[in-house]
Amino acid sequence: MNQPLQGYRILDFTKLLPGPLATLWMAQQGAEVIKVESPQSPDPVRFYPPMKDGVSVYYTTLNAGKKSLSIDYRSEQGKEVILKLVETADVVIEQFRPGVMKAFGLDYETLKKRNPKIILVSITGYGQTGEMASTPGHDINYLSYSGMLDAQRDSNGNPILSAAQLADVAGGSLMALHATTSALLNRERTGKGQHVDVSMTHNVSVLQSMRIAEELETGTSNGYLSGKLASYNIYKCADGRHVALGALEPKFWQKFCNLTGHPEWGGRLMEKELIDEVAALFTTQPMKYWTDKLEKEDVCLSPILTVQEAAKHSLFKKGFPMGFGSAELSKTPKLGADNAELLS
Repeated sequence: MNQPLQGYRILDFTKLLPGPLATLWMAQQGAEVIKVESPQSPDPVRFYPPMKDGVSVYYTTLNAGKKSLSIDYRSEQGKEVILKLVETADVVIEQFRPGVMKAFGLDYETLKKRNPKIILVSITGYGQTGEMASTPGHDINYLSYSGMLDAQRDSNGNPILSAAQLADVAGGSLMALHATTSALLNRERTGKGQHVDVSMTHNVSVLQSMRIAEELETGTSNGYLSGKLASYNIYKCADGRHVALGALEPKFWQKFCNLTGHPEWGGRLMEKELIDEVAALFTTQPMKYWTDKLEKEDVCLSPILTVQEAAKHSLFKKGFPMGFGSAELSKTPKLGADNAELLS
């Protein structure tokens, strides 16, 4: 099985979501991930409900396949243990505010003295430098500063929150994985480690690259993919369920119009009134009627599934949510479960 990170050792100081999800993917790609937690201040996600067998299901999901080292790395003895591990590690990944690792005596310059090839990946909200570097924040704040929340509004024009942590995952987890693999590749070529700055606010901005290009050039954004087109919209059905229609290309849109008995809609795509007419059509039948009729007809129509339904869909027969590697993961360890092995 393909495990591109097999043989690499990762020291993981991260908590909450962005870092732990990134290192979970690294474990799925074969890396040895050692989750380092202070016994006085372990990952708070351990205690977030819902709980199963005394441990948060969130923690169990995010930390499978990792080893657990519980040590007070703020103490001189604990710091020395960490530095000894750094000598055998490839990557250290952390999620503290800028300056915290230095306060611990574990900043990049210190790590580099023990291992010149070490890679330090730092995940922050706003980057390592600048006037906001030490400002606290969460997903909602990163989306706010990057312009993402401005783009997501309800029918009354009010910004809305996504159910997914877009900045944490797209700006943090995915970019941290990318940063790690890129830095490892660079080290293979040059023999040099580096300190990589992963800013969630800066990184999540790329999700709206097309909108940014349009708005900075013209001063406005048409937002055609935000509910202004009948061919690209969400529609409520007679049973209260919803379908998603993505018939952007003319061939898909005209076929949809023909199959629903309204070929005349083909030439009216830019009319706002058409959205209401299409919406009225969908309210005449339940969701299953429309999916049975259109889902396999090359018109880009799909049911809006619940998590329970998505987990059972054939798309995810290899796992839900999808993984980023093929390694078989061990169960999530208890706090300090691997101390004896790692400290021997």
